[in-house]
Amino acid sequence: MGAVIAWYNRQLLLARRSGDQQRLEELTAQRQKPVEDQARLQDAGSEEIARIAGAYSELLAELEASEPPAAE
Repeated sequence: MGAVIAWYNRQLLLARRSGDQQRLEELTAQRQKPVEDQARLQDAGSEEIARIAGAYSELLAELEASEPPAAE
């Protein structure tokens, strides 16, 4: 989950630098759920933690696959 939040943080930084306000707003809204889920983990049981971790592993793979290749 931390890796997903970090992905969003990187994308937010890029959106700020580019001045893309619409993208910035979209990313900020999308980042909110993982931030809230991370806070809920404190009270979650082991099965719930495992379920959430699996879901966020899949999400991270999707997010990383959607990124354009880095410029060299």
